[in-house]
Amino acid sequence: MSFWSKIFKANDLVHNTKTEKQKNEVNLSEEERQKIEAKIKQLSSQISTAKTASPDSNKQNADLLTELGQNYQKLNNIDSAIKAYEDSLKCNEDFGPAFDGLLSLYDEKRKVAAYKKDNEEIQKWLNKSDELTALSKKIMRSR
Repeated sequence: MSFWSKIFKANDLVHNTKTEKQKNEVNLSEEERQKIEAKIKQLSSQISTAKTASPDSNKQNADLLTELGQNYQKLNNIDSAIKAYEDSLKCNEDFGPAFDGLLSLYDEKRKVAAYKKDNEEIQKWLNKSDELTALSKKIMRSR
């Protein structure tokens, strides 16, 4: 590979990273944003008043937390989405939207850290991904 092709390839990588970040930016109307924020408030209220007495409550809480994470993700509130998804998996360790959401969000956070050349952040998100991989193995073994 020639010197110039390496330079242009590196520029393509930076351009693709920016394009990927632009894909994740949310283009919502004010009305859509308000609906999502109202849904987040409703879900947060349901979660805080959920009963823990029934054995099904963990699954119900996990579903509510997953939906909460999805709504945060729609608003591009990545940190809150990650927290909701992680809490969902604590309630119910299983494959599903929370697991998939975390995979993509951890990867997104790692890419941003790599773009900033922040080695500590890169390692943090790699470790989180490793924890998720370990969880997937645990889930597979329990089946």
